[in-house]
Amino acid sequence: MGSMPGRARHPIPAGPPQRGRAMAACAVLILLAHLLFAQLTLGLAVAFTVTGRVSRWRPWWLIAPAAAGLVWALAIGPGRAGAGFAAGPAHVLGYLGRGDLLKGLGRPPGPFAGAGGWLPRQLPIALIAGAAEAALIGWLDWLRAGKPTVPPRRPGLVAAVRTRLAASVIRAGGVVTREGCALGVAPATGAVVELRWPEMAGGVLVAGSAGQQVTVAGLQVAHAALRRRKPLIVIDVSADAAIACALTAACAATGTPLRHQRAGADLGPVITERSAALVRVGSVADADRTTAEIAVLAARLARIGVDGDGLVWITGCQWLSAQAVAALIREGRAAGLAVLIGAGSAAVIADLAGLAGALLIHRIADPSLAGSLAGAACLAAGASGTAPGASGTAPGSGAAPRPAISAGALQSLRQGEFVLAVNGPRRRLVELGRLVPARLPRSAVAPQERPWRRLRYDPA
Repeated sequence: MGSMPGRARHPIPAGPPQRGRAMAACAVLILLAHLLFAQLTLGLAVAFTVTGRVSRWRPWWLIAPAAAGLVWALAIGPGRAGAGFAAGPAHVLGYLGRGDLLKGLGRPPGPFAGAGGWLPRQLPIALIAGAAEAALIGWLDWLRAGKPTVPPRRPGLVAAVRTRLAASVIRAGGVVTREGCALGVAPATGAVVELRWPEMAGGVLVAGSAGQQVTVAGLQVAHAALRRRKPLIVIDVSADAAIACALTAACAATGTPLRHQRAGADLGPVITERSAALVRVGSVADADRTTAEIAVLAARLARIGVDGDGLVWITGCQWLSAQAVAALIREGRAAGLAVLIGAGSAAVIADLAGLAGALLIHRIADPSLAGSLAGAACLAAGASGTAPGASGTAPGSGAAPRPAISAGALQSLRQGEFVLAVNGPRRRLVELGRLVPARLPRSAVAPQERPWRRLRYDPA
C-alpha cells in the first residue's frame, strides 16, 4: 500500500566558486586514490552507476553484486581475497617507490604493467566496494536538487513479484482486507491498496473522465461490503442495466437478498435485515426524495443509538445537488452509513470534491478540473513536498513547495490507474495505484446474466 510522501530532503545548494574548486580537487584526489589502491573498484563503480541510471532500477539491485562478491571472498578465504586485492596496490606503489615514474612516462603500461595477472584477483572485494560506492553516488545524486527531467525509478524484482501475487489474489475474489476493501496494487512496491471502512465514514468520491473505471471501482467497494455482510443501498442514477446485473451477481455470490425498489419505498428493512437494495431514480425529484429519505433514516438510527454499519452507493450524481449530498454524508457519518459517490461529469466532480473525506481519482481529461482535484487531494491528505518527477524547492528560496500530486499527473493516468487521498482518521496519500477488479464466482452468474462482464477489464 502506498504511503504519505517521505520527509522532505534538504537539497545540496549550489555553492560559491571556492566550494566548486574544492569539490573538483576532492574528485581528483579520489580518482588518484582509486588508481593507486582500487583500480578495479573504480571501473565497477562507474559501471554500476551507469547501469542504474540507464535501467532506472532501484538502488536495492546493488545488493546482488555485493552479495556475489561476499560469497566469492568467503569461498576462497578472506585472507586470499585480501591478498589478491592488495596485489595491485603493492605493484603500483613498488613501481613508484623505485623512482621510475619519469622513465615510465614514455611507456604507458608503466605502473600497470602485468595488470592482466593481478587485476582479476581484486574482483571479489572490488564487487563489494564498487556496489557500496555506486550506492553512495546514488544517495548523493538524490540529495542534489534541480533534476526535474529524471524519470521515476522502475519497480524492482521484489515489487514486481509482489504486484503479480497481490493482483492474482484480488482478481480471484480476495476483495476483503482486514480493515476494508482491496482496490488494487501499488506498482512501485507491490503492496495492496485498500480503502478502509473508517476512512469511508466521511464519504468517498470516485471521480474520472471514463465512466467505466468509476463504475468498476464503486462495484469493487460494494462487493467488499456484501462480503462483510454490510447493508447496501444502491441509488442507480445512471440507469445502466450492466450495473443491475453486476449487483445481482454479487448478491447471489454472497447470499445477500436483493430488493429492487423505486424512489419513495421504505429502506429501513435493508438495515435491520442486513440486505441490499437497488433503488432506481429517473428524475431530479426522485433523486432528491431518495437521498432525503436515507438521510432521515440515518438520523433516526443515530437518535436511537444504532450503528447502521452499511454503505450507500450512488452510481451517478448528475441529478443530485451538493446540498443533498452534503446532508447525506453528514447524517450517514453519525449513523455509520458510509456514502460512496461515483461521478464522471466535470461540473459534478467540481461541486463534490470538497465534500468527501476520501478521493479516488482516475484519469481527468479537463485541465482545470485536474488542477482543482490535485489541490483537493493534497489538502485532504495533508501532502506537500515534491511531486513525482519534479524538483524540490530549496530552503529559503521563497517559492512555495510543490504539491505531492500535480494536475499533469492526474491527466497522465493510464487505464486502471488511480490516486487515493484520505483525510481521516489518519491522513494518507497513494500517489499511484492500479485497479484490479475482483471476479465473482462463475457459478453465481447465469449465462444470460453476464452482460455486466463488459464492466470488467484487465488494467495490464
